[in-house]
Amino acid sequence: MTVAVPASAQEYLNFVACPVAQDTGERSDVCFFVRHNGERYGVSIPPDWGRPQLGHKLLVEGNVSDEGQECGGVKIEGRASVLPELSLECDEIAPATPEIIALKLGRRPDITEEQRAMILADPSTSLQIMRLRALPVPEVALGQTETIYFPFERDRASGPDAMVMLELARLAEATPGVQISVRAFRGANLLDNGEVLVEREEMARQRGEKIVGILEGLGAPEGSIHLEVFSEAPEPTGRNDWQSRRAELLVSAPR
Repeated sequence: MTVAVPASAQEYLNFVACPVAQDTGERSDVCFFVRHNGERYGVSIPPDWGRPQLGHKLLVEGNVSDEGQECGGVKIEGRASVLPELSLECDEIAPATPEIIALKLGRRPDITEEQRAMILADPSTSLQIMRLRALPVPEVALGQTETIYFPFERDRASGPDAMVMLELARLAEATPGVQISVRAFRGANLLDNGEVLVEREEMARQRGEKIVGILEGLGAPEGSIHLEVFSEAPEPTGRNDWQSRRAELLVSAPR
């Protein structure tokens, strides 16, 4: 199978489509792609944003890449959100073909290349507990705003962002008289076809209150957190609209 990269590489795309599960053979995991304007695009999602799943549409946002492929399709550098509404028409499974199997698209999830080599050398290794590499510890500082981004219509942050909250809670716990500011926002998206998607009005508060609960549960001093909710949806531009789905966290020492 050959896939032609569009002439408009680096073009920004913003669309909703059904994910297609690509069977990659009996020895590997399926991958997902979407079709848009006659092109096949591989779907890559940031850590912990939720894997594509049949029965739900995807909101895809990002730049067309001219480097490499994803699931036998053109790669998009950006974000993809699993939309919460059921879409039962999204049920396609593309059969494996010799061309697809030759691409070796299927991968065992969440293991390093070193661990993958160990399993290939000794298949019994896969039956043992695999110690995954720990996430890097982010650097946070007093007076420095940290921004956390969310999938569309979701209040769950990614694994790396959860690590940021953990480090902020530790910093707050160690700072006498600390003040924590949480600013939560609601997002909107302008799609390529002109349609505008707007998150539910309560999404900003839902995100903010969840973050406050997490920080308090991690040890942030009681009464130290001030939550500010921005429920008005912004005017989307059709480019990087995912940045409107965010929360901003600031830990400050008393003056």
